[in-house]
Amino acid sequence: DDIAYKLTLTALEVGYRNFFASVLANNQKGFAKAVKASGIPRDELYICGTVLSNRVNGEKAAYQKTKQGCLENMAAMAAGNIDKLDMIMLDYPGPNDESVRGQWQAFEEMHSKDGTVDDLAVSNFSPNQLDAILVNKDAIKPTVNQLPFSVAYHPEGILDYNAKRDILVQSWSPLSRVLGRYGNTLDAIGKNYGKSAAQVGLRWIVQSGAAFSTQSKSKSHFEEDLNVFDFALSDDEMAKIAQLAAA
Repeated sequence: DDIAYKLTLTALEVGYRNFFASVLANNQKGFAKAVKASGIPRDELYICGTVLSNRVNGEKAAYQKTKQGCLENMAAMAAGNIDKLDMIMLDYPGPNDESVRGQWQAFEEMHSKDGTVDDLAVSNFSPNQLDAILVNKDAIKPTVNQLPFSVAYHPEGILDYNAKRDILVQSWSPLSRVLGRYGNTLDAIGKNYGKSAAQVGLRWIVQSGAAFSTQSKSKSHFEEDLNVFDFALSDDEMAKIAQLAAA
């Protein structure tokens, strides 16, 4: 929490306003305290929490575990006087369709009954797992599916199957295995724009039609990762980068 507190203040100073505070990283209380200490108005921030409930089996058990996770999110965020989230995300799907539906029922109640969150999201969901939710035509649709998606790993169809369901892909660990393998090529492309290899890798994700989440312990890296919206890669550069992982 102490590390999360310091790094959140750094990110806020750099200009970040969209935050993903994960139970897996155990950083929610430190994050919330930093938001309070920053003095930045709550309505200028977009805050996402997460729930980990994938290891229980069955609709009822998954519902109960997810409900508990929702309450734990709000308790942690209360450390910074945060009483509503902009988004809540399932870290992983349950082991079967019934469990996924139990997870989603708890999320929908957090949205519609408790009124403590606006948007619902998932992470690491396959097409079939998404459809376990969407088979119910009255279900609230996930807005985001957080997935591994990068220059180093972009399976064919990963963006399409989400787009067909009106779901945005958000990349986690967007630079994992990227710079060590393809840094020289990305750096050469970046010289055309005065950008680093990391910035080119992140820009490729954005122009592919996805978003990304980033983390760092360095203020300069926070700044670097944020400054990818003032240039555009050419079609040829996009195609060249896409082929790197296939080489």
